[in-house]
Amino acid sequence: MKAFFSELRDRKVFRVAIVYLVAGWLVMQIADVMFPALGLPQWSVTLVAALLIVGFPVALVLSWAYEAGPGGIHRDTRDKDDAPADSDQKSVGVLPFADMSPGKDQEYFSDGLTEELLNVLAQLPGLRVCSRTSSFSLKNANADIRTVAERLGTAFVVEGSVRKAGDNLRITAQLIEAASDTHLWSQTYDRELDDVFAIQDDIARQIAGVLQVKLLPDSLPSPSTDDVEAYSYFLRGRSFFNRLGYNNIRSAIDMFQKATSADPEFSRAWASLALAHAYSVLLHGSGDADMRIADEASRRAIALDPELADGHVARIVVCAAESRGAEAEAAFRKAVELDPDNYEAYYHFGRYMFKQGDFERVIELWERAREIDPDDYQTPTISMSVYEQVGDKDKLLQAAKDGARAASLYVEQHPEDARAWMLGAHAYLGLGERDRAMQFAEAALQAEPDSEGTHYNGACFYAAAGEIEKALDCLERSMKFIDTEWMDNDSDLDPLRNEPRFQALMARIRGNAT
Repeated sequence: MKAFFSELRDRKVFRVAIVYLVAGWLVMQIADVMFPALGLPQWSVTLVAALLIVGFPVALVLSWAYEAGPGGIHRDTRDKDDAPADSDQKSVGVLPFADMSPGKDQEYFSDGLTEELLNVLAQLPGLRVCSRTSSFSLKNANADIRTVAERLGTAFVVEGSVRKAGDNLRITAQLIEAASDTHLWSQTYDRELDDVFAIQDDIARQIAGVLQVKLLPDSLPSPSTDDVEAYSYFLRGRSFFNRLGYNNIRSAIDMFQKATSADPEFSRAWASLALAHAYSVLLHGSGDADMRIADEASRRAIALDPELADGHVARIVVCAAESRGAEAEAAFRKAVELDPDNYEAYYHFGRYMFKQGDFERVIELWERAREIDPDDYQTPTISMSVYEQVGDKDKLLQAAKDGARAASLYVEQHPEDARAWMLGAHAYLGLGERDRAMQFAEAALQAEPDSEGTHYNGACFYAAAGEIEKALDCLERSMKFIDTEWMDNDSDLDPLRNEPRFQALMARIRGNAT
């Protein structure tokens, strides 16, 4: 009953009832005075009263179902189970903190703090936190809090700003209940840069306290360093790494190397360094030297902190690339044991299972990855090939729709990322939007004309589009990148397999591999 009355309040039913009764009373007073003066019969006053009585429950029903706001009247789609006061699981979204620094040159720092806060909150039992991809898809979006919450699927939203000037730091954070647009908590921290870790910790604890989330003694993860210089390099590296393009990955490697040099015990920096080197190989075909460094860095991360999920994710990537299946699976199981909602663990082990041709397992892994991060463009677009292999046309179409939407949103934020453009091209081709698909493919090749990974994805796209010669041209430009185990199961390349030029290329690749 308490929840019911709370919902009536939130949907402004009580307010509508009071306004209606007052307005109805005024209408009756006017009718009682004016109708006789105008010579209208007495029954017309009775008719007005009857209409007002009939209209009262109608107004209450409409106030429950619809809401009037700046954007007009719209359907209120809230479910009472999402009401924050009574939901079994609290849910929160974190908008990217705004960079309010004098030179507007600290975006990496504000973005990094946002990501760190997301990671900390995600560790709290009983709290569901939106994914990083979902959060950052709303960066610079001019939307009201309720719209943001609906987009993120959360009952609460955290927003804030960062002002960094030298060693001086001002961080403002606030927690808002979306349904009522009520500020539940806000705080401004004026501190030295050295206090950044304590600030992050305090914000998470304050949010947990307001939401009445059970906070275990060790539930807040340690940043794994107390060196501010190392941490700053780490945040810069994460900012580059999250944008995936070749130049961004190489910049991320540089930052992570500086972070590990500043603090050789910084386990998360070692794990990120491993992932960056591995991604350089997987996405851009950079070579064996990067994978050897990835192997060493991932081992170092785990040695420093065996309970660090990201270290084991790095091991998945390294071991999968080198076809060490048993080690890859052991790393995967450890990663999801430590962090059941680790998107990259499911994504990368799914890639390995794809190379093995175990499509049922791939579908299971990638669908779980999509549950964790519904706004990521990678899993829906690359899973299209899997659904085609198993003949599931409905899921193929849905993956294409999801991939096209996610890739389009992503390239608005990161137009330099060729991978997003090319995978988006695949998605639009799957939807039958050939012209838009071609535009995306051209944008990808313009963004990174020398990337072997981009050319491999281009070969897959043009093959699927029936542009055989373009596909073969791209494939020949991706020689060092090509993974024959992956190619054997990549249905996008099926239109090429009977082409003499393709067969000669594969013979050359397999010959070089032996």
